[in-house]
Amino acid sequence: MGPILHVHETICYNLYMARGPFCHAGERYIMNQEIKKITDGAMMIAIVGAVLLMDRQLAGTLSSMLLFLFPLPMVFYSAKYGLKASGMVLGALCALVFILGTPQSMFFVISESVIGTIYGASVHAGTENRRILLRTLFLGGIVELLAMVIFASFFGYDVTSEITEYTKIMDQLTAQTGVEFPVSLTNADSLRTLFVISAILTGVMEGMVTHLAARLMLKRLRFPVPKSTPIEQYYPPKWTGYLAFGAMCVYYYSIFRPFDAEVYQTAAMALGTLGLIYLLGFGVLAVLIFVPKVFPKIRMWLVLIVVLMVFTMSLPLAITGFLYITTDLHERISKGGVYASEN
Repeated sequence: MGPILHVHETICYNLYMARGPFCHAGERYIMNQEIKKITDGAMMIAIVGAVLLMDRQLAGTLSSMLLFLFPLPMVFYSAKYGLKASGMVLGALCALVFILGTPQSMFFVISESVIGTIYGASVHAGTENRRILLRTLFLGGIVELLAMVIFASFFGYDVTSEITEYTKIMDQLTAQTGVEFPVSLTNADSLRTLFVISAILTGVMEGMVTHLAARLMLKRLRFPVPKSTPIEQYYPPKWTGYLAFGAMCVYYYSIFRPFDAEVYQTAAMALGTLGLIYLLGFGVLAVLIFVPKVFPKIRMWLVLIVVLMVFTMSLPLAITGFLYITTDLHERISKGGVYASEN
């Protein structure tokens, strides 16, 4: 048994010595990855710090005009390393913002960095693109709404004084032109509701720009970005179209015949505005799909046409959005034209 045991021990020793270099190589690889993770995090924090210093020199111009670009550093980091590894970098970034930022930039930069972290972590986890977009839009709206509340109570932004000035302007226009504006356009509660809705919509638009900029950046950096849903496949449930159309009808009714109770009037204005915007969005979508298929030569003027239609033909465009949601107009437009099913 002696020689056999000796051979067995020799084989085990050789295997141990053989796997040792590979183990050390693996440890070196892991260590290099950790160093790279720390280096990337420090780079992202340095980028934000440099932008904050520039923002202070420019009197807050960057944090107010380019707010949708602030999430991008954390989008890159969390998309590469995931949510768990991004927590420490986000904490260090927040500490840097407290040192270099102003009160206004503190709120916006930290909020947008949180949005970027959630966005990048969703990309890292392979979440569906539609869910990522909805999360970004929702968080963007919440940030702008909180900004209005915080600025009103902390930074001296007085919504009430803004509404008072607006009503004074409307009264002056009425005195100069002799045109009586609807009471709902000069009512303080209705105007306050419209201010809140405008803040939410501003955040939603900023979230959309953040989403597009993040996808462009990640694609250029060769990240595995979730596939985007083609524009022709955005089709909501039909009941949302009926609900939005009903809210829009109540909105127009409240303009010409305001409710006696201010609570009802405010609710009608708020819900009706959201319903109108919802239908307008899908009306624009219908135009964007249909016009290039029928008139390919005016594709380059399509954006200008849509903008003009939104400002001059909002009601017909909203009705088009209602038909797009509740009828087979979506299917027929997607197949090449409104008369495609008859050919």
